[in-house]
Amino acid sequence: MGRKRKFEPIQINAEEPSDIFQSHRREISKAIVDGIDYGIKYRKKRVDFAQVIIKNLLVITLSIESREFIDLLDENLQTLIEYEEYESCALAVKLKNKLNEKVTKKDRMVV
Repeated sequence: MGRKRKFEPIQINAEEPSDIFQSHRREISKAIVDGIDYGIKYRKKRVDFAQVIIKNLLVITLSIESREFIDLLDENLQTLIEYEEYESCALAVKLKNKLNEKVTKKDRMVV
């Protein structure tokens, strides 16, 4: 088996945490898709995708749970399209299809 690669959350420096989701939409969306990719490959229940550093003092870690993967892919796909990040868009669609396939297989199983 190949060696696990370490996923590095992005770092965002900000004076105020309130505007990071608007001012860093592109970076956050790409980090979410990359985090989900890592989470699926290595079967993680939670992935830290960003660290927000406020005034060089406080660090807030942003995480995503595996149960949120499909919804987050849908939400962030639109942002990636707006910013013409087509490689990340392709990855998001691929991951979403993979997750939907898993759900469909699970539904067909008799428990």
